[in-house]
Amino acid sequence: MTETRKPSGFSEGNILHEGKAMGPMPWVLAILMFVTVLAAAAGLAMGAASMSLSSDLAHRLTVQVIEANPDIRHAQTQAIANLLARNPSVASAKIADDAELNRLVSPWLGNDADAADLPYPALIDVSMRDSAQVDLSALTAAVTAIAPSAHVVPDITWLSPFARLLNLMIALAAAIVALMMTAVAAAVMLSARAALDTHRVTIDILHLMGASDSQIAKLFQRRMAIEALVSGVVGLVGAVIVLLGVEGLTASVSSEFLSSTMLQWWAWIILALLPPFAAVLANFSARNTVMRALRKLT
Repeated sequence: MTETRKPSGFSEGNILHEGKAMGPMPWVLAILMFVTVLAAAAGLAMGAASMSLSSDLAHRLTVQVIEANPDIRHAQTQAIANLLARNPSVASAKIADDAELNRLVSPWLGNDADAADLPYPALIDVSMRDSAQVDLSALTAAVTAIAPSAHVVPDITWLSPFARLLNLMIALAAAIVALMMTAVAAAVMLSARAALDTHRVTIDILHLMGASDSQIAKLFQRRMAIEALVSGVVGLVGAVIVLLGVEGLTASVSSEFLSSTMLQWWAWIILALLPPFAAVLANFSARNTVMRALRKLT
């Protein structure tokens, strides 16, 4: 069995000067990782917000009672609320009072608008039980039997355009992460080619000493992987500082939606895995680049 041995003096630190930065490339990789982590964090935050939004609204309905006569409207609203309260699938049914209606329309009609004087539709906020299988058509038929002009609308319908926007932002963030990782691979390939050109004479000597292409490629791929890992960690640390600052500002704003965008523990683990993934990608890219170049030399 033949054993492949390294030539005498064959050291991984001899070609790429172990411990020295390879020009501006580490900083380029750190910047790429910084942008990658921010994009990934944005995508994960939007994904968490989308799931939270869907979960919250999936079991909520709004019943609108449209009737110009306030007495009839009030009677129909109470009857529908009583009907919903007896439904085993309904967790709660709350009638919106005049003060709440005034607050909802004040951005458009001004603070002087009064639900007692204007024929606002009566609103009933309905929460379904989590385990309930809601028969929306049957529920709508029961409601319209009391108030023919009433509408039963799932709350998620109102926010479907916003949900589509969130999904678009998630896809955009994923595309940016993919592009940044492609840029990392391209930067490593350019750096490997530059290192090959710089050390062409040394490589020829190593070939004469009996070094194989695989052994020479290992020198480059190991160093590129280390550079990518260290640079990735630097970029990750910078991005984490920015994200912690953003989360601090988010926590100070009393918004349920913004609170849902805060990163969970599993999201931080995914972000922490990006630098090692970049190192593996750099190792693979450097090896392929060097092996192809060395085959052309022989």
